Amino acid sequence: MKLLIPVDKANHFIAGTIICCIAIVFMIPIYALILTAVVGVFKEMYDALTDKGTPDIFDILFTIAGAIPVFLTHII
Repeated sequence: MKLLIPVDKANHFIAGTIICCIAIVFMIPIYALILTAVVGVFKEMYDALTDKGTPDIFDILFTIAGAIPVFLTHII
């Protein structure tokens, strides 16, 4: 079965959704969205500095994209 997006990007999307869902319980929605973005950036910085992964700007974007539906659901 061929996926529409690579598995790595799907994992980042799911991680962004989960991080935002958990964070939104403890803080206002915009802070949860910002926290998710910061976690995504730091994960890619970790990949770049340790050579344990492949840093990619699109990984950050997919992490944030996963948080956006959660954010929008809470502000509506």
